[in-house]
This record gives sequence, C-alpha cells and structure tokens, in this order.
Amino acid sequence: MTVIASSLLPAASLAKLKTIEDRVAYKYSQDRIDQGLDQDGNDIDTYNNKSNNDDEEDEEEDQALMNWLFKVLPVTEETLEEKEYRQEHEQLTERVSACVAHFCGRAASGAMTRTWTFRSTPPQSLQIHDPSFTGGDVGFKTFGSAYLLSNRLNHLDNKCDIQLLDWRDILRKRKLRWNAWQHNNGEQLEETTMTRPTTPLPQRSTEYDNVAPTSLSTTATESNDNDSQELPESERMDLIIGAEVVYDHGHAELVAHVVDEYLKKELISKDTQIPLERRRPAFHIMFPLRKTHADVIADFDFWMDKMGLVDCRQAKEWGREDGETTFLYHWREYVRKEHLSE
Repeated sequence: MTVIASSLLPAASLAKLKTIEDRVAYKYSQDRIDQGLDQDGNDIDTYNNKSNNDDEEDEEEDQALMNWLFKVLPVTEETLEEKEYRQEHEQLTERVSACVAHFCGRAASGAMTRTWTFRSTPPQSLQIHDPSFTGGDVGFKTFGSAYLLSNRLNHLDNKCDIQLLDWRDILRKRKLRWNAWQHNNGEQLEETTMTRPTTPLPQRSTEYDNVAPTSLSTTATESNDNDSQELPESERMDLIIGAEVVYDHGHAELVAHVVDEYLKKELISKDTQIPLERRRPAFHIMFPLRKTHADVIADFDFWMDKMGLVDCRQAKEWGREDGETTFLYHWREYVRKEHLSE
C-alpha cells in the first residue's frame, strides 16, 4: 500500500485513513455478494451469512473507527490554512468526511434528487427529491422494486381504476368466516375427523395465531354479517400488484391471504378471441433477491400454493434499490390454478 506524504497528518494516520477508505470501497463492492449472488445472478456456493456475533463485532469496530475519524477532523481544521496547504487540507477533509458519512449511513449523504425514466409511449420521467437525515430516503428501499414493476405494466389502460387494498382486517375476517363455517358444519366435520386416519401434519407458522380467538357459539350472532361473508365477485380485482411486500414471515401468509381475498375468481372476459393471458386475473410481485430472506420467500411460496395461486411467468433483472445500489430483482405473475388453461 502506497501512502503519499502529507504535511498535515503523520504517515501513520494517512495509512490508517487509506485503510478505512479501502474498507468502505470494499463494502460497496459487495452489494451483489451480500445477496449471495454473482454478477449473473447465480447462487454463490461459498456464501456465508454472518451471525449476530459477527454483526456485533463489526459494530464495535465501526464505532472505534468513527471515534478515530472524529479525532482526525479537528486536527485538519486546526491547522493553519496557508496557501500551499489549502488544497491538501480540503482534500483530507473531504476524505475524512466521506468515511464518516459512510459509517453514519445513507441518511448522512445529504439531500439529492433522482430521475426515474419509464419506458412508455411517450417516454415519461419522474423526479423525486430525497431530503437529508429525515428518513425521507427510506422509501427508496422499496421504490426500486416499484420502478421495475411499473415498467412491466406500462401496457395498462391509463383509465383503469386504482385502489389500495385494505389488508388490515383480512385475517380477522377470514378467521371469523372459518369459525362460522365450523359452527355451521360442526357435525359433518366431526364425523369426517372420526373416520380420517390420524397422520401428523407439518406445522407452519400462521398469522391466525395472532388473531384474537372467537367463540364458536357467538360467531354467527355477534359478528358483523359482512365480516363472515366472502367478497362479491364484482368487488374483486382484475389485477393486483405488490412491490417488495414480502420481507417478513408474517408478510408471507398475509400477502397470500390478501391476494386470494381480492383477486377475481372468474375470467375477466369470456371472449376466446382474446389470449388467455390477457383474460385471467393476475397478481404481479417484484422483490430483490437476498439469501438472507430466502426462507421468507420459501414461506411465501408455501402460502401462495396453499391458496391455489401459482406463478405462470417469472423473470430476473438488475435494478437500483435506492437509486444507487444495484440488486437483482425477481418478477413473478401469479394466477389461480384453474386459470392456467381453459
């Protein structure tokens, strides 16, 4: 490692600053490797997810480096800015500040405006201003998925009715519906259970466990009638889209229930002259591929299959997570199993 001599900082301090800069550069070069993927999106066999202990050690080391950087800054500021040293002083200050900004996180990078261009006819651009240190940049973590997903849906009629789905009460309503069904069919259910072989079934985590239990004897009389009834077909959707909506095990089941609740059960049109892929209700989802969340996606696959929803098309493409960091994204189109063919 070659370190250029400086009259503002001793050689040992310059060497340490260069080491920190190399560490920061290496961190940014690992964006794809952190996903457990190579440049082509293939799995890296030697990928090793860090343990919590490793994370704690990294945090302690980062804090120590931060403390050292804060000590270096006053040294450069207190130096007399003679003409021959002024440029060197500014360069050192920028280098130290850049390292401090890295350890503080992206929120310390300052305000910025990014432009997103959509492949539409005519082409359209969207400028979003990202304020500094206010948490306003958090949305870019999911906007990368939304941007890529929108490019796959630019064929839609701009007059289509767009609604935000009310997912908050989905699980509660479905629990009430299930309780009502059990109450009304208790005898038949009991007879079926008595004659069925008692084979152990694999247990899966479920958001139903978080729903307040409802007494079977009071479900039919005390609950709202609308809560225990299925959504009419006229209120269901032709198309549902979700950008990075599955990043927790609870989301895996919740999203599957929401899609099953709101997606139409009948074909949009009976006109066989129109291709089937344009007549069947669909759910489009886009999410970044991260090995740290592979088990969450596996859980999501389990629940989608349980709801009778299958992915009929999928693709992978590179995109920018927050306007800067490159990630490999996965796009899927889900339809009901009965709509795979006519």
